[in-house]
Amino acid sequence: MAGVDLTNLLIFTNQFSSMLRSHLALVDVLRNLGDETPHRGLREVIQEITDDVEHGIDLGDAMARHSNIFDDVFVNVVRSGMASGRLGESIHQMSGFLTKTDQVRRKVRSALSYPIFMLVAFFLVFNAQVFFILPRFQKMFENFKRELPGPTQILLAIGDFWKSYWWLIFIVIGVLVAAAISWLATKDGRYLWDKYKLDLPFVGRLWRIGALARFMRTLGVQVHNEVDLLKALELSALSCGNAYVEEVLFQIIDDIEMGRGISEAFREHQVFSGIVLQMISAGEESGNLSELLISAAEYFENLLDNEIAVVTGLINPVLTVFIGVAIAGMMVATFLPVFEMGKAAGH
Repeated sequence: MAGVDLTNLLIFTNQFSSMLRSHLALVDVLRNLGDETPHRGLREVIQEITDDVEHGIDLGDAMARHSNIFDDVFVNVVRSGMASGRLGESIHQMSGFLTKTDQVRRKVRSALSYPIFMLVAFFLVFNAQVFFILPRFQKMFENFKRELPGPTQILLAIGDFWKSYWWLIFIVIGVLVAAAISWLATKDGRYLWDKYKLDLPFVGRLWRIGALARFMRTLGVQVHNEVDLLKALELSALSCGNAYVEEVLFQIIDDIEMGRGISEAFREHQVFSGIVLQMISAGEESGNLSELLISAAEYFENLLDNEIAVVTGLINPVLTVFIGVAIAGMMVATFLPVFEMGKAAGH
């Protein structure tokens, strides 16, 4: 069965949290959710989980059978909640985690929508010019036995090349994209790209902040729900979304297993400098690691929101000017023949 999108999983988690905190019996909660969940695939999964729980299977183990929907973080938070007798609180923490993840995803999608719209608009205008408008002017000028203006000839040449070789251009682009995807699918390719992109201007900072925010919140939620620290670090590393940061975190896990302190192990790696290290050090000393981690995650999530707004504020005007100039150039090339029509007709 295919996975469930984040929105439906978030709705289920919110409902699950609310019903558990109303002190209803677990099986009754699951049965009600299984009857009322609108998404068919998720509804069937919940009904299977309900049957498993009724037959004595632990809720965490029942959810683990559906790893395409409930990942290791979700399952371990549920298991820790069951073990501690605080399942409602654990699901509430998971609901907050998924809410933040969904908010970031929506903001990134919103930030990308305008550039994509502008590029699509430019592509449509360009094709309308080279396929329909300019060829008509070309035929009219041929009848008058006059040459088209220089800018119009350049645009026609570009259009002729596009009309003749569009299929080849798409093949080349497809091959390059497929090669890039294949390379990124390899361990070395993903690692090198994830390490390099953190140093890119403008967007590199976004990727770093996003990876740190995911790591801090995932770790904070698990530590709060008493998941074993090394297990929580491992799952947080896998959920950070960056192979380079993930590799660094596994080195930190090895150092902690060898007896080093948490903050000491993190201090060795530049990617966790600054507020991350401060929060971990303070949490280790105070014994209140989970709250400080979640506080740090909120700081990075707010910072990510601001950075997305700043980058969008820079990219969108530049892109608008660039595409505006390109479209204006096409319009000049298109209407120059109109201005020449009177001269051509006079001869």
